[in-house]
Amino acid sequence: MSFDDPDQVEVQVIEDVLDAVEARLRERELCGWRLTVPRARIYAAVLQAVIASARASRHYPATLDCADILDAIFDGAEPAPSCTSARPIEDIIGRNIVHPN
Repeated sequence: MSFDDPDQVEVQVIEDVLDAVEARLRERELCGWRLTVPRARIYAAVLQAVIASARASRHYPATLDCADILDAIFDGAEPAPSCTSARPIEDIIGRNIVHPN
């Protein structure tokens, strides 16, 4: 992949975010948890958080790879002040999942 092509960088960011969401969903499902919304809703909510973070980053152009929230998603690092959640994927999943017991 060429890091000079901003479109390819953004596609890679989206792919990495979706992979992170899928991994966390599978972890929860293996423990018996079940989603209360379609899986696509979880993906969309996380991607919207990344887009909002990129817009708030004050970088020009506001590309997805500049989103402050990515550190919290990939590294578990404390988010920048512009982020609304320290654990964006877990928070979104947590609002949309139940345990059948």
